[in-house]
Amino acid sequence: MMLWKSFGASVRGPAHIASRTPNQDAWASFHHNWGDGIVVCDGLGSKPLSNVGSAAACVAVERAAHACRGLSEITPRFLSQCIQSNWLSLIAPLEPRDCAATCLFAFRLGNGVIHLGMLGDGLLAAVRFDGLMLALSEDKSQSFSNITAALSSRDSGRDWQITSLPEQDCLGIFLCTDGVADDLNDVDGFVTGVMEAHRSLATMTANQRLQEMLENWPTPKHSDDKTIACLCCEEISHG
Repeated sequence: MMLWKSFGASVRGPAHIASRTPNQDAWASFHHNWGDGIVVCDGLGSKPLSNVGSAAACVAVERAAHACRGLSEITPRFLSQCIQSNWLSLIAPLEPRDCAATCLFAFRLGNGVIHLGMLGDGLLAAVRFDGLMLALSEDKSQSFSNITAALSSRDSGRDWQITSLPEQDCLGIFLCTDGVADDLNDVDGFVTGVMEAHRSLATMTANQRLQEMLENWPTPKHSDDKTIACLCCEEISHG
């Protein structure tokens, strides 16, 4: 029997600590009898209520996953619209443009598939049992490097990257915001290392170790908030 567990952590970057402003990143995990998932979101730094937007986006994904239960087909369009509408209702009556946030997620609904999605920057990586890795990251070649796609008032459907993987192939999913992703030289090595170092630990221990790692981030002069979340499976035997 396969059990899906999650761990993660989020820390304020030095710039927000110095300015006494809140962490604009957020992460969440959910584990229900109908499914398991993780979400990582990053409020856009230029927006005054982006921390509200990123927290709301985490809830919006869980609600969207719940709405997908029992559907014979879950299209990327349906999923992105469901997240968008949930997010807009959660932040109301605030102005959506003031709450803009990126969104990365992974969830399973027990139908043999893991659904993955990414809007904006950061990194989503799926680690397979055969050691191969599927990674999604934002293509900024067609835009200015400081502009990223995000949940906002306009329909963001065309900006989403949404895909799925067979659950049986997947050892775990790794999500992180750009505060982590932009500092990585060896993405595969880092993702695999984090997964292997934490997946066998109790959840609270894994969360604490990950938090310590992010608080002691080695990159000089880094300033951004940093968030990591992982969803991984382990086989549990009866007896």
